[in-house]
Amino acid sequence: MFSYCFLNVKREFQEIFGQKHTTSHVSLTLAVVTLVSSLQSNSISDRGMTALTRSLRTNQCLQSLNLRENSVGVVGARNMAAALRENGALRNLDLTANLLHDEGVQAIAGAIGVNQSLTSLHLQWNFIKVGATKALAHALTSNTSLNLLDLQENCIGDEGMVCLANALKNNCSLKTLCLQGVSAGRSGAIAMATALMVNHSLHTLDLRGNSIGMEGAKALASALKHNHSLKSLNLQENSLGMDGAIFIATALRANHQLTYINLQGNGIGESGAKVISDTIRTNSPDCVVMI
Repeated sequence: MFSYCFLNVKREFQEIFGQKHTTSHVSLTLAVVTLVSSLQSNSISDRGMTALTRSLRTNQCLQSLNLRENSVGVVGARNMAAALRENGALRNLDLTANLLHDEGVQAIAGAIGVNQSLTSLHLQWNFIKVGATKALAHALTSNTSLNLLDLQENCIGDEGMVCLANALKNNCSLKTLCLQGVSAGRSGAIAMATALMVNHSLHTLDLRGNSIGMEGAKALASALKHNHSLKSLNLQENSLGMDGAIFIATALRANHQLTYINLQGNGIGESGAKVISDTIRTNSPDCVVMI
């Protein structure tokens, strides 16, 4: 099988780049015959993705593929989507810091809806907005394999957060959701809190660098009193203020599942920090809290 995979992708590169460039793409050729491959920062672009994804359609050995920072655009994303519809081996795909935009991610989301092998998908820094987020949320309603979805630093806003929250109400496989710096505010946090009231699979929620404020924190705190699956909650730099942070800490009187909370950068102050520390020490001494 390995010899076949090697020759197949080599032929693809000869067709696209020509004979003289085949040697310079040996690392990409070898990606198809190994279980784990990192091709980060190789300027693969859409042309290189054409060869790689053709081979991925039939390859059954590669399990993890890192394509960070490769100038992959919409065409490359479409080709990857086509490959994901046929590939049943790949488990981890990292497309961080490319140029996928909404159109490219929508194509990938369509594939995620039918692919049942991928367990982690990294899409941070890809200029994703609401349209693609809606498509990903829709995919989560039917996908049962994805455990981690990373959408950090994309402008999905409150509307996108609401879509993801609604999907979480019915999704039972996602365990880690990274939403750092996605321009979410109060309404997005309230929607996520509503989802946490009924979701029993999510273990890690990262909401760093948003603007959920005190009202968002209050809603999440209320949800924490009923949620018993979340282990880690990062609310760093969310304009919670002392009152918002205290709401979260007080929720631990009823929640003893959380083992990590980050409340740094929220203007809590020394007096607020003491109240929070005392509350958590009394009610949930095993929980690590960053203030």
